[in-house]
Amino acid sequence: MVATSASRLEQWSVQQYAREVRPYLPAAIFQPAPSRLVWLPVHLTIIIGLGLHIALAAPPWYLALGCAVLIGHSWTCLAFLAHETLHHAVVRNRTLEHLVGFCGLTIFCLSPTLWTAWHNQAHHGNTGNPGADPDTLGTFRSWQRSAVEREFEKAAPGSRHKRSFAFFFVTFSIHSLVVLFDHSHRSNYYARISRRAVYVETAVMVAWWVAIFAAVGARSFLFIYVVPLLVANAVAMSYIATNHFLNSLTTVNDPLVNALSVSNPRWLEALHFQFGYHVEHHVFPTVSGRHAPIVRDALVQLYGDRYLSLPHTQALRLLYTRPKLHHTHDTLIDPRTMVTFNTLAPGNLSMDAAAPTAS
Repeated sequence: MVATSASRLEQWSVQQYAREVRPYLPAAIFQPAPSRLVWLPVHLTIIIGLGLHIALAAPPWYLALGCAVLIGHSWTCLAFLAHETLHHAVVRNRTLEHLVGFCGLTIFCLSPTLWTAWHNQAHHGNTGNPGADPDTLGTFRSWQRSAVEREFEKAAPGSRHKRSFAFFFVTFSIHSLVVLFDHSHRSNYYARISRRAVYVETAVMVAWWVAIFAAVGARSFLFIYVVPLLVANAVAMSYIATNHFLNSLTTVNDPLVNALSVSNPRWLEALHFQFGYHVEHHVFPTVSGRHAPIVRDALVQLYGDRYLSLPHTQALRLLYTRPKLHHTHDTLIDPRTMVTFNTLAPGNLSMDAAAPTAS
């Protein structure tokens, strides 16, 4: 371990980490990983094959449900591939990147053009910064001011409200609509991207699913699209919700403070394109996830326990046992009981209750 780096207490920017970590990494990992595209036809074959089976064979509901779960999982894998590809980590051909992005995000009717402005630019550029990061759940102060936020907070894990059960199954789709109709305008995304491209791409995706519905009927559509969409939301949100929701807010974009990596069995990490290596991804977003374990080793070597990682199952348990509103940058508060908890930090991976403070 490099003691001078690991012992730093002040926050660093993404660029500072990248400069310090890069010399410890093989140069080859900064090249695109086109072999990842092998998974594109694999998952498209699963989706199309099982979809045709549902539409043409009309299997019993329990078999159709099993097929729908597999379809939804493959759509999630394609979304993970699209995410990596649109970060220029797989190929460097913009047309091919866009095509892969279109394939992977069609289940969510999410324009890849909008995704690059939302995720690559707004989220990665302002991670953990309340008001600037489109993917934060809000603060106690904003919750007090907004009836909409008060209602949404009830759906968040940790609220102990019954509607929080549905959070994983619908949130990514709902948030995509919020970004399309609200964030993109308030944050002026269209100064950087084509509004027409976003609307056309979204309309094509919606028209595709309308055509599928017209062709196969309501029962088959339920198992070809609706249930897979719920599954895709749930799998994706099981990662997305643990990426940042348990961490501190930051004014300096410090991924060792505002991001969390989650670990799974290696076979599952490979199947999910190493999406759980999220600290690594924020330090080097254009590096393929296949190299994330190498980046992790360098981060641990340099920064020790400042690097935050938990087993995926433990992170999910914390997600449902800790509130999601930030009271301060480093505490979360339950607005019903006013109990506060510390955010994730070295030596506090169980997120102990914070000392009582005035609200």
